[in-house]
This record gives sequence, C-alpha cells and structure tokens, in this order.
Amino acid sequence: MPLIAQPWTRVRTPAPIPDPPTANHLAALEDVEFAELLRSNLVPGDPSKTTRELWDRLWAVLRADEDLTERTYNVLEEFRDLTEDALDGDELDDAGRKRAEKFLRNCESSWQRIDREVPATPLSWAGKAGNFPPHAARVIAQLVSAIARHRHVVEESPIGSSGADEELWRVLRRINLDPDDYSDRPGES
Repeated sequence: MPLIAQPWTRVRTPAPIPDPPTANHLAALEDVEFAELLRSNLVPGDPSKTTRELWDRLWAVLRADEDLTERTYNVLEEFRDLTEDALDGDELDDAGRKRAEKFLRNCESSWQRIDREVPATPLSWAGKAGNFPPHAARVIAQLVSAIARHRHVVEESPIGSSGADEELWRVLRRINLDPDDYSDRPGES
C-alpha cells in the first residue's frame, strides 16, 4: 500500500519544515509524515529568505545523512512510480494530468538535489548558514568546533554548565551553526 495514494494531488495544508530540521527529528518521523513533508517541500513554498533558508537546510540534512538520503530516495521513487502509472492510464482529466506532469518534474528535481555531492568545505555541513568567504569559514569552523568540544567537556563534568555556557550554546543554535543540529558534524579543526 502506498504512503500517499495520489501524491500529485494538490496539497491543501503543507507539512511544515521543522525548525531546525535536524537529522534526529527527521529520522523520528513516521513514514507517512516523512512522505507528506517531502511532498509539501519538493519546491520552496514561500519565497521569503527565512523560509528558503529553512528549505535549503532541510534538503542539506536529507542529503548529508545516509539513512535519510536512502529514505528520501525510496519515497521519491514511490512518488515517481505512482505518478508515471497514473499518467500511463486513463484516469486523469486534463487538469490532473498537468498536475501529475508537474509533480513528476518536481520529483526529478528533488532526486537530482539529493544526488549532488556534499561540498567538503569548512561549515559545508551547515548549508546556507555556513556561506562565508573561505578564510572566514575556516575561522568560524574552528570557533564552532572549539565551542562544541567545550560543551562536550562541560556536559561530561560533574559541575555542569553555567549560564554563560548555556548562552553561548543558544547563540550557536540561533545562528544555525550548532553542530548538534546536523548529522554531518564538523571534525576537529
């Protein structure tokens, strides 16, 4: 039984992208929820910069995590198979056929988006949040790695974190550079 019987039909209430879209959160979604999230976000829905950045991060996380990449391929393949079968049959009216053709193109684009190589540059794991000139990206990556190592040491210590530690970690999350929000974490820089 397919996850979504007619995935090309109009989405009345798009599934929102989790903010931030972490690998752990996406992996925990039920199969139908995951399929609805993909179907709702094959293309960016809202042209605002904030929404586009969130959409870019979603696809970067899907591409960077091996299990999520495989899961995404499986859902997109099911979408394509169902849509191609419907297009080969006689059940679609003209409007439905146009929607199905457009949906199929969007699935193909999404497949290609997942197929792209993940760039191996400093902060590439952070998607758009890591777009800085090369020298700045190296410096920022070193600072982020140092903060992440510090957090690991503090969390392992019996003393625990201070208010200043918590604020520092909140800043990393607020600027979308917290390595814990990504499955492809930065190495020791």
